[in-house]
Amino acid sequence: MSSLQLNETQARVLACLVEKAVTTPAYYPMTVNGVMAAANQKSNRAPVMQLREADVGGALADLEGMKLVARDESGSRAIKWRHRFEHETLLPKSVLAVLVALMLRGPQTLAELKSHAAPLGGPDDTEGVRAALERMADRADPMVRELPRAAGQSATRWAHLLCGEPVIPEPSAAPSAGSGRGHQQERIEALQARVATLEEEVAALKAALGI
Repeated sequence: MSSLQLNETQARVLACLVEKAVTTPAYYPMTVNGVMAAANQKSNRAPVMQLREADVGGALADLEGMKLVARDESGSRAIKWRHRFEHETLLPKSVLAVLVALMLRGPQTLAELKSHAAPLGGPDDTEGVRAALERMADRADPMVRELPRAAGQSATRWAHLLCGEPVIPEPSAAPSAGSGRGHQQERIEALQARVATLEEEVAALKAALGI
């Protein structure tokens, strides 16, 4: 288990700061309200959370004490925050991207991680993702681990260990042949991606206005 231990709120707040620093640098560093909007985003997050301003502010204060975040001294009227995750973990940005994808979305396969870590600067192939995971798993204080393959799964999933040992979900019933579930899932993911983009734009606008 990783020596760096966070609760779910701290992990979500930290991961959102890393994510937004890469995906929307024009609106980074972020206010508490900006972080809260990003943390409560309903799509592309597992689990979905409903954090209050006090929850986010407390998590930022805790992370500041761990030297994982710092206040931005840009002179803005609203206090803004930036992360120091890579400085404390000493992970390359491509490896950190894989870890953050796990922190935001929960356990994932190599193929899922390749897709989800790419916007964060992650590896561009599954072998690169595997190498990143193995690098984090082989540390003296492992930060990720491979989960046992559940019945009906074609590929194993990986999970991060920053919030302790992951809870392994109960296997779901396998879809029947010809159900069209694969096509349905593709449509759902496409819609989720569109919603996520809109939510990011709203969060960025709120952060810029200091709302």
